[in-house]
Amino acid sequence: MAKRLKNGAAKDGWIEVRGARTHNLQNIDVKIPRGKFVVLSGVSGSGKSSLAFDTLYAEGQRRYIESLSSYARQFLGQMKKPDCDSIEGLSPAISIDQKQGSHNPRSTVATVTEIMDYMRLLWARVGLPHCPDCGKEVARRTVQEIVDDVLWRFEGHAVAVWSPAVRDRKGTHADLFRALVEQGYLGGKVNGRDANFENPPELEKNLRHDIDVRIDRIRLERVTRQRLTEAVEAGLRLGAGAVAIESLKAPKLKKSDDPDEQRFQTGQGESIAYSEEFACPEHGAFLPEMSPRVFSFNNPLGACPSCQGLGVQRNFSPDLVIDRLATVGEGCITPFRRSMMSGWYRTQMTQTCEHYGIPHDVPFGQLDDEAQDIMLNGSGDTIITFNFVSQKGSSYQMVRPWEGVFARLRRTYTDTSSNRTRSRLTSYMTDEPCPDCRGQKLNNAVSMVTVGGVSLPEISFCSVLEALAVVQNWRIGGLDDTWSRLEREEPHTPTVSKTEHLDERSLFIAHDIIKEIESRLRFLALVGLDYLTLDRRANTLSGGESQRIRLATQIGTRLTGVMYVLDEPSIGLHPRDNGRLLETLRELTSLGNTLLVVEHDEATLRQADWLVDLGPGAGKEGGRVVSNGSLEQLLNTKESVTGAYLSGRKSIPLPEDRATPDDDRWLVVTGARQNNLQDIDVRIPLGCIVAVSGVSGSGKSSLVTSTIAPSLQRKLHGADTTPGSHDKIEGYELIDKTIVINQSPIGRTPRSNPATYTGAFSPIRDLFTQTNLAKERGYQPGQFSFNVRGGRCEACKGGGSSKLEMNFLPDVWVVCDICKGKRYTRETLEVKWRGKNIHDVLEMNVTEACDFFANQRSIYRILSTIRDVGLGYIRLGQPATTLSGGEAQRVKLATQLHRPATKHTVYILDEPTTGLALADVHQLIEVLLRLRRNGHTVIIIEHHLDVIKCADWVIDLGPEGGERGGLVVAEGTPEEITQNPDSYTGKHLLSFV
Repeated sequence: MAKRLKNGAAKDGWIEVRGARTHNLQNIDVKIPRGKFVVLSGVSGSGKSSLAFDTLYAEGQRRYIESLSSYARQFLGQMKKPDCDSIEGLSPAISIDQKQGSHNPRSTVATVTEIMDYMRLLWARVGLPHCPDCGKEVARRTVQEIVDDVLWRFEGHAVAVWSPAVRDRKGTHADLFRALVEQGYLGGKVNGRDANFENPPELEKNLRHDIDVRIDRIRLERVTRQRLTEAVEAGLRLGAGAVAIESLKAPKLKKSDDPDEQRFQTGQGESIAYSEEFACPEHGAFLPEMSPRVFSFNNPLGACPSCQGLGVQRNFSPDLVIDRLATVGEGCITPFRRSMMSGWYRTQMTQTCEHYGIPHDVPFGQLDDEAQDIMLNGSGDTIITFNFVSQKGSSYQMVRPWEGVFARLRRTYTDTSSNRTRSRLTSYMTDEPCPDCRGQKLNNAVSMVTVGGVSLPEISFCSVLEALAVVQNWRIGGLDDTWSRLEREEPHTPTVSKTEHLDERSLFIAHDIIKEIESRLRFLALVGLDYLTLDRRANTLSGGESQRIRLATQIGTRLTGVMYVLDEPSIGLHPRDNGRLLETLRELTSLGNTLLVVEHDEATLRQADWLVDLGPGAGKEGGRVVSNGSLEQLLNTKESVTGAYLSGRKSIPLPEDRATPDDDRWLVVTGARQNNLQDIDVRIPLGCIVAVSGVSGSGKSSLVTSTIAPSLQRKLHGADTTPGSHDKIEGYELIDKTIVINQSPIGRTPRSNPATYTGAFSPIRDLFTQTNLAKERGYQPGQFSFNVRGGRCEACKGGGSSKLEMNFLPDVWVVCDICKGKRYTRETLEVKWRGKNIHDVLEMNVTEACDFFANQRSIYRILSTIRDVGLGYIRLGQPATTLSGGEAQRVKLATQLHRPATKHTVYILDEPTTGLALADVHQLIEVLLRLRRNGHTVIIIEHHLDVIKCADWVIDLGPEGGERGGLVVAEGTPEEITQNPDSYTGKHLLSFV
């Protein structure tokens, strides 16, 4: 126990909560030591998140916001005061939960962790530019060098010296025009048009503008060199190091002159830009400036002009557009088949085939490359005569080239005014790497700037591990002792191999920047994210990955005296990497912070300083403190379900009836190469529970959710999904249906609830319409819905409460005066079935509702399945927004399970143990075994060893994450996996089987 002093406080004090009643917390008092690693445990729904996030974090955040001025508070999201009597000893709180990060396609791992901000600064300060045309390194030019070059090129010309005062900047720039006139500069160009600065044009402040100032007009001779030097100096000063010389009038060639001289090669009207910063002597200036904004793919100055810095362009995918098994005559172009003009297109394509002698009764995939190219990309300039005859006999002739399938689809997509047509065509498009920047996002000039021999796009393509090696090579010319902690070998990729040690001057300038980049990269590697590439999109990360990335950003800030509230940081992490994550979390407490972690992982529970176990059950049966103290105290608490599993009093047994794969019932994926999969062949036995395991980043999601799931959905259900790269998939004809259950929330509004999502609410409403009173009044099922007009209370629009906006205080939700929170009109609530009205039914928990509707087969089947997946405690009308991640996934699972699947179904689950305690995992395994006993196949991506040991077949990917993963390390029964020395999963599984 934390050391107590005379005043009753721990060494660092205590956080004392009294009378907490948030959600299902039952007026509890809790004392939590500050400055310690505290874990909150308990079954799913026992009130852990209610205590950690909705009480402690909410109050810590609210108190901080209250300290701000009322003016500042109105711009911040206000937080409601938690329902508790008092909280003492609270620190400022930072919450790091599993909510998906940004959905912006421009947001990447490097931008979220701020690594990109530091790298842009580094490239701007010590980068070496290279000419994008010839690749030569370019140095800065002095005024003297510029003047000599101008005289060489323009001697004898009448020239104007221009200075770019403003480039691509918003604003009216009225002050600039005034200042220029005061300095004697009266004329120039605004947005390319001549302008008088004494009477300047009015500029739109929200648009970007260019302003060029004419510094001087001179006829260049040797005697005017001083005047030219002064003009260039003034121009460079005004144009931030850039100046341009324009020839107004070229000299006439005399008999005594040599026509090969450079001054006669420079034509009238020609303009050459010079930069004090960077310009190639042969190809001129190519970088507007060396500032951090130029190295951003979100800024027009640095972004690739073709893809606007996204790195990808949306194009029609040949795989989605073409049905290679159909002939031209049958209509082998899928979008044309669904068009109203399908016959017109088919006639055009058939007559194009006849013109070129291409057989139109051969499957498209069997045509030669030249024939396919003509059909897809057009006939070029070759004119073809097309004849069309309608059903009524009228004919029409058209003489023109065949434009090609892709050109026609692109034209339809851009020209159509129909949203329906556009959305239909969008389903045939995929993101392809931009052809101009090849996915680098930056333009050529910026991509050629290097630091230590490495360009910014090259380091962006690196994984965290490779980037760490690059940064350490810059700093010390080798690697430090971090690698022994990581237990990783040095990567030998081309980028790492060509990295050079920075010179003394660059190191002096970049010392602090490199230190920041390296600390963030080291932390990402230590929390098991060493396989992520820096340009990986933030919206493709799992909940656990995005949480650990935000954790990296927090540790980089080195705050002290803060309370961090974390939600299952070990999610999606292989047991091998767990130890490193816990070490890193310990760093937070050693800095003097309090760490409050909601966690189910056994290793985390065993090493905590203090454990708060809530329960003993879930929902109404939970919300009490079962144990509050050391691990030993928890293990000895008889009432604790967590303690029972940790002490070994309860355990998850191995299934007695393991399924053995049939020789002739396999799903076989050949040549899978999505992301880091290395052209692997995978065999999945049907009629079994198949666990796909492997360290984080080994390619599990790439194989299952990006390749197998979309392929099956496409082949079995005709879905518009795009499978990852692979050669073929065989054995799908043995499957009738596929169901994918992922971790996304089931509803984003409080109006969505378990009853509506699972489909139980429709038969319940139908039941109420069968009552005598409802028949007398002519009520339809819509009368019992709180989402449509009719039976709902119109004062609160069926919400039960209405929001009062308080300018400087949190919005207050007031229970509706009219319906008293019951959502329905008085007349609707008069309709009762077995003594209960519709509101009473929505207030029941699932277990009560199972008893109540025991004789109603369709309703009972749905509700009993929700109860079987361990959700008997949730209310039928509980808003979906209040369900935890694990609860939401199990509601989805129940929705699929209650439909009696008579045909062979493949269930694909992505980490279904998210948010589940050991007791809940036990229940989930029973449900999965029930599916398998009914003859179905279950494919699970999972790290939880209790689930893996209960699987019939395990496919272990690896051996590492990222580039060094993507191979099948081991496959077979769990017992066979443990015998494989190369499998990390096997080593950890050994003690379980």
